[in-house]
Amino acid sequence: MTHERIRLSNTRDSFHARAWDFGASKAVVAADQVFLVGATGLTLDNKGFVGEGDPAAQAEQAMENLRILLEEAGGGLEDICLVNNYTKRHADRGLVYPVIARHLHHVNPVSTGLVVKDFAQPYIDFEIDAWAILPKDRAAGHDRFRLTNAKGGYLMPTIDYPNARVIRANDHIFLQGQTGMSLDGRDFDGVGDPARQVEVAMQNVRTLLADAGASLDDVCKITTYLTNPSHRPQIDAVLASHLADVRPVVTSIDVDDLARPELDFEIDVFVLLPGDEPHRRISMPAAPGAEVMWPQSQVVRAGRFVFLQGQSGLRLDGSGLTGAGDAEAQAEQAMQNVKVLLEESGGCMKDICKITTFVTDQAMRKDVYPVFGKHLDGVNPTSTGLVVEALWKSELQVAIDVFAVIGDA
Repeated sequence: MTHERIRLSNTRDSFHARAWDFGASKAVVAADQVFLVGATGLTLDNKGFVGEGDPAAQAEQAMENLRILLEEAGGGLEDICLVNNYTKRHADRGLVYPVIARHLHHVNPVSTGLVVKDFAQPYIDFEIDAWAILPKDRAAGHDRFRLTNAKGGYLMPTIDYPNARVIRANDHIFLQGQTGMSLDGRDFDGVGDPARQVEVAMQNVRTLLADAGASLDDVCKITTYLTNPSHRPQIDAVLASHLADVRPVVTSIDVDDLARPELDFEIDVFVLLPGDEPHRRISMPAAPGAEVMWPQSQVVRAGRFVFLQGQSGLRLDGSGLTGAGDAEAQAEQAMQNVKVLLEESGGCMKDICKITTFVTDQAMRKDVYPVFGKHLDGVNPTSTGLVVEALWKSELQVAIDVFAVIGDA
């Protein structure tokens, strides 16, 4: 198996990042998964931007980009399982979601919506990540459970947006971003109580996994979103009660806002059903005396798929942070970590299909992307870049999520 990398490009020839040397693809097909670039108003030829000052027009361009890329990858919009929708103003959700809903009206994806600090450039108001799986049986498609509609619900009562709560696509399972909201989408439990919201979310996760024929033991990765870093200890305590024996990889970021102001927490869950062999979960040592809330893995290999913990300037030997106050040095350490973890799991850098980068200040992008470009020279992954309020430790300025599929040697 080799990866198919579609529409290779370099930021040197792009509309908005010509000072960098960063090669990327618009889509990567690896096994049954299509990894896609974070779609914005940027045209697919990288030469122009549609909709400056108009989030709805940006969303229209982004959805058209996704349609074209999926068709070039041998699929279509109907193969989309999960969409992560990012805006930098809460009010823009009312502008972009009707566009998303129109394009995906008969798809019924699972969905997570976040308000972030900023994007790659100040004129970008919207970005969408779409996760797609090519079905083994095109006629049958994917199994989509608990179909509902946002219209009349708790989060977006005026928007006609059909969606699923959980999707089984071949051996992959995708869940709606879970909060304190009930599974029917009508009620919310835990206003002012982040721990209660996490408990409701995790009970929902258990139920949804069972619907799809899975369990918590099959969870490979979770991404948690917090609106207040002071809530992290109580949130971690509840997560530990559910996931300590599972040891998933974890990325946690602080965002400006979620779908409603009373939401303090949301969780995305990535699941792959095990084949002939159980998932391989690899942990690295914690720093002496470090406070470890619950056991986690640095990397999980599930068949050919590799899920990495969000990597930062924290060294894998547990000895602390490289590059305090230096985003470039933290990026260098993060990429060295990625290389080690991929090799530990039986892969290499060329197996990387998708990266998502997080920085806490847009100005840091010029420092960290040349580092990423150096380490990923010739790899050409798909990429999404977000500016967020904070990462899981206050001293971290940059982090990178990596998704890889191990190809033939």
